[in-house]
Amino acid sequence: MSEDIVIGAGVYGVLVAWALARRGREVRVLEARNIASGASGGPGRRGVRANGRDLRELALMTQAPKAWLALDEDLGAHHFYERTGHLLLLEREQDLASAHARVQMQQSQGIDCRLLAAQDCSRIQPGLTENVSAAIYCDNDGVCDHDGFTRAVARRAEESGAIIEENVPVARIEVDGQMATSVLTSDGRSIDVGGNLFLFANSGTAALVESSFGLKLPIWNTCLQVMITEPTPHIAIKTLIGHAHRTVSIKSHAGDRVMISGGWPGNWDEASQQGRVLSESISGNLAEAAAVLPSLNGIEIDQTNAGHLEAMCVDDIPVIDRLPDCRNGFFAAGWSGHGWAIAPAVVDLIVHWAEHDYPPALLAPFSLQRFGVSVLPDQ
Repeated sequence: MSEDIVIGAGVYGVLVAWALARRGREVRVLEARNIASGASGGPGRRGVRANGRDLRELALMTQAPKAWLALDEDLGAHHFYERTGHLLLLEREQDLASAHARVQMQQSQGIDCRLLAAQDCSRIQPGLTENVSAAIYCDNDGVCDHDGFTRAVARRAEESGAIIEENVPVARIEVDGQMATSVLTSDGRSIDVGGNLFLFANSGTAALVESSFGLKLPIWNTCLQVMITEPTPHIAIKTLIGHAHRTVSIKSHAGDRVMISGGWPGNWDEASQQGRVLSESISGNLAEAAAVLPSLNGIEIDQTNAGHLEAMCVDDIPVIDRLPDCRNGFFAAGWSGHGWAIAPAVVDLIVHWAEHDYPPALLAPFSLQRFGVSVLPDQ
């Protein structure tokens, strides 16, 4: 039987491998380092939110709560996903002025959300600053243990017959007659592509597309820091918290700790392939968190991490398309820090695309055509 090749063992790679293996396909996953060693790994939990998303992504989020609950059930007794709701806090007059339009837009795309007054926000999340004037609330949003979930899916993919090879960097993709024919690994192996090729290497995708196809994607890599506090039994985080203008995201962690993040940069060392947190990012992120929840002022930090690269796209939504001049090759990259929640929907659509050789309409906004690039002459 023809073998499908998946490059990358983050959440997208292992989900597509599992989906293909359950269909009876032979699947081989090649991972440059280890399962969930990139953006799908690390401490804390990842947000599963529709609230505040780009319009183009909202159609992918309409089925997200059901999809995540179904996946959680499929994976057994350990529950990785939790529905918590999401508050997008508003303080400034200009943000409040546009909030009604955002609520209307999200509702028009099938997202259950509403605008709350300040007193209603405090009932959902006690202790908010008095500067909060309102919030957009999505009851169906939640969080997921991203590292645990990715590893659990990888195990299920292997149980279904997929082969996952770790520590196998791919150096080049070979194409002949608009078909990916093989991948060359850094240790000199050539692995045949008998079926389809799926490139989901996240921070490694842009470089591999450029070296193999000569196409420079509008994508770059960065590392973003997260922080986990010491136990804080006096602070109860009831929901996923975001903000309309502050760079902060706040989540509950392990019951009595708080995860603080939101997009503050770390410093990535290319030679060692390691990231380190920056003191100014730590202090800035903590200040933003305390401005939202004053009880976090002076909180002790137990863990900081900036060790996972994220691929950012110039217009803040991913690129999802065929590989250039390659009918059996598909890729996705540039998740811009918010690709986790849409993973089940994107994977289902890409697998359907590969099976039927026709691009799904829901993925059209993410194609290379938005940058004036046509990957195949007849598209």
